[in-house]
Amino acid sequence: MDKMRKDQLTRVVIFALVKENKILLEKRPVKGFTDHQFLIPGGTVLDDELENLEKALKRELVEELGVTPTEFELLTDEEIVGVYDNTLKPFVISKWEGEIPKNVLDKDDPYPLEWVEIEEALATPFEGSRKIIQHLKEFLSKNR
Repeated sequence: MDKMRKDQLTRVVIFALVKENKILLEKRPVKGFTDHQFLIPGGTVLDDELENLEKALKRELVEELGVTPTEFELLTDEEIVGVYDNTLKPFVISKWEGEIPKNVLDKDDPYPLEWVEIEEALATPFEGSRKIIQHLKEFLSKNR
């Protein structure tokens, strides 16, 4: 990544879909790893002038998973850095309309999707993902 100011970093909405104490993860290639790794699905926020986080979340969920969120909230205001040095803005999605596909929809080589137990997902090698999953675990324990 070239030397960008922090406020110029790409923002990515992360969608933590949850059901029965499991989180939906995608298995995808990550630079530096020989095997595919689990990541929380997400997508890039368009220019801040054109798209707020909620609009980006709804657009990306339709593009990547073909579902529309009906109950969701920002999980944390913490500045979380992603695998590609982007700024992650995680949302917890507790309800949605539509069927979750077997693979991410908008990729030429679609990444498989899998429901993973929260505790198992915490074993991810990615610090940003671990932070999000830890926030999710705390959110779930408060909202049961």
